[in-house]
Amino acid sequence: MIRDTLVEVLRHDVKDVPLGLNSITGVEVSPDLHLARVFISGMSEEEAKAKVKELQNARGRVRHALGQRIRLRFTPDLEFKYDETPIRAGRIEDLLQQVMPKKESEAGAAGAEDEEADDEES
Repeated sequence: MIRDTLVEVLRHDVKDVPLGLNSITGVEVSPDLHLARVFISGMSEEEAKAKVKELQNARGRVRHALGQRIRLRFTPDLEFKYDETPIRAGRIEDLLQQVMPKKESEAGAAGAEDEEADDEES
């Protein structure tokens, strides 16, 4: 709910800080609704981190616009953070790519040995 409303606020109300190719990947709200951590990710790590700084500087205006659009007892303070999850996922994927061809080649070698054994038995 807060994530979707924040996207609308950044699209329509706070136009001087456009998201560009960055996106809000998640929002964690504290149980007392006083703090919301907003995670930002993008195609370029440097660009996304720069956008996080811009949003941190404009968080008062963003919070005010959010409070006008959403009906909560408290409008949470906003803390914008860079989301490293896509980078971590990419690193894990790279590691898996390095490991998987080795296993496939080992399986291929074992399969070739099985075929040779079958040929000798016939």
